[in-house]
Amino acid sequence: MSYYPQLAERFSELFASIANDRVLVLGHARPDGDCIGSQLALTRLLRAEGVDAVAYNADPVPDALSFLMGDTKIEKFSADALDGSSLLFVDCADEVRIGPKSSKLIEGSNYLGNIDHHISNTNFAHFNLVESGSAATCEIIAGLAFDFGWDVDPLTAQCLLTGIMTDTGRYSYAATSSRVFELSARLVDCGARPVLTAQALYENEPKCRLQLLQRFLATLTTRCDGKVGTGYVLHQDFLDTGAKYEHTEGFVDYTRALEGVKIGIYFEQKKSTVKGSFRAESAEYRVDRLARQFGGGGHACAAAFSSDESLEEIRPKVFAAIERRLAEVEQEKEV
Repeated sequence: MSYYPQLAERFSELFASIANDRVLVLGHARPDGDCIGSQLALTRLLRAEGVDAVAYNADPVPDALSFLMGDTKIEKFSADALDGSSLLFVDCADEVRIGPKSSKLIEGSNYLGNIDHHISNTNFAHFNLVESGSAATCEIIAGLAFDFGWDVDPLTAQCLLTGIMTDTGRYSYAATSSRVFELSARLVDCGARPVLTAQALYENEPKCRLQLLQRFLATLTTRCDGKVGTGYVLHQDFLDTGAKYEHTEGFVDYTRALEGVKIGIYFEQKKSTVKGSFRAESAEYRVDRLARQFGGGGHACAAAFSSDESLEEIRPKVFAAIERRLAEVEQEKEV
């Protein structure tokens, strides 16, 4: 059985082109499970095939995901890392997703490959392996590894399984398919242990995260006759609780989990920017298009953006955009 026959030719050409190159495997800033899993797994797979591959990220690996590293590290990206290397992006809808400073550093470099599952991907590299129907970038990498008969060792399998588990919401999101379960089963056969990921990510909560979550939940409210759920975390909340930005992973899901909500929007105030994250009940709401209005992107049901405007300035604009989208969906249903 072939999992990604439509990507086979491009992946073969990509692999052939990097056989004698040094490759930097780059992931997006504020990395999550799918990003870290993709970076580490692909780096390990390429090294096993004789490629000089090194993983870099603008931000550190979240503490909860550090169990995946083993003998493969993700280095902090800098200008010195480039040194004429080819760039292979994973889980990035565009090159800017690696971080504003990092994206400036790589201008003029060889954007060789792009492996991703975001519907808003701009196909910015020479070889674009983009499948928006996949639930996770780790799903794509796992499928290609099995399609090409590459050896998937237990740690690589753990990285891939973690990315799949996190980006499917523990197999609960709409993009979860039979292929997801088939690949997950094969990864378990290769030595991955779901319990390790579950314990590290969902059963090992630091106190500061729970304190931050408590503050966030106190801000939850609804708008538009209960169709929009929203909440926020202030910069001062991070200072007061000692929590890190990585500790807000999953907060946005609470905004969509409210009864009757069609679109959830979570705002995170940082020192000089505001991050917004969307979640939708179904793909018809295309929150990736909402995020794009504010310079972001993502999936039909999950997307995000970052803004230099203040929280007070950006919130009404986002709410207005959501109201317009809700009205458009209602009109589309009437046609």
